[in-house]
Amino acid sequence: MGDDAPRIAFQGERGAYGDEAARAFFGASAVLIPCPTFRAVFEAVAEGRVDGGVVPMESALAGPVAEVVDLLLEFTPRLSGELRLRVRHCLLAPPGRPLEGLTRALSHPQALAQCAGWLRRHHLQPVPEVNTAVAARRVSEEAPAGTAAIASRAAAELYGLTIVAEGIEDSPDNATRFLAVGPALPPRTGTRRKTSLVLTVNDGPGALAGVLGAFAARGVNVARLESRPGGVRAWDYRWCLDVDGAQDVPEVRAALDEARSACTSLQVLGSYAISD
Repeated sequence: MGDDAPRIAFQGERGAYGDEAARAFFGASAVLIPCPTFRAVFEAVAEGRVDGGVVPMESALAGPVAEVVDLLLEFTPRLSGELRLRVRHCLLAPPGRPLEGLTRALSHPQALAQCAGWLRRHHLQPVPEVNTAVAARRVSEEAPAGTAAIASRAAAELYGLTIVAEGIEDSPDNATRFLAVGPALPPRTGTRRKTSLVLTVNDGPGALAGVLGAFAARGVNVARLESRPGGVRAWDYRWCLDVDGAQDVPEVRAALDEARSACTSLQVLGSYAISD
């Protein structure tokens, strides 16, 4: 786009975890473009208005982000990297508001799910918001009575909020796996690779088993398997697979060739480094 610095879209606002993930992917020199929705990120990538995008694929605690999975199936963009971001949630409130006076917590549904136990123990009502940073900005600008936000330490600093409690996620292993979509290539870290693909199979016995068997016969591990509605006819499904190894590895290439014979469609989204 005429500039050495890549333009990278993410969902949310400054201070969101998507903002943090995009910087971790592409470095401080990247030009980050906030988008109001996940669909807007995919559209910006598909239309060439940005060099790439960063989206959350799944949470270690709350599972896949269904909307992002559906958008991957709809847009089938190139996948160029993954990042496992350790997520440490904070309860943020306007200065001078103690925990005892709070009754509600605003945040993205995934963040609320990741802090559900802590919220129950402290009798705080979870209130969904479109993004963690949006929640922080609302609490900062509107200061609704009894209301806090769940967001990052960076969001607290950005929006002038006090950290009432930190590390309120229910598991110390809380992390979110982000994907880099589009042509922009993040710096490669690590030597282990995986390949992501999308496929449909014939509606018959053993069709999916034939696909999985092609990989098993060659010792290729299927690391993730997920189905989503096909969106055309009732009870039709599309399958998302992650397999260990790059598509140019002979075993993976041979397995893909055999798997295609059992599929009505098979598209490789990309091979990329596994985030440790």
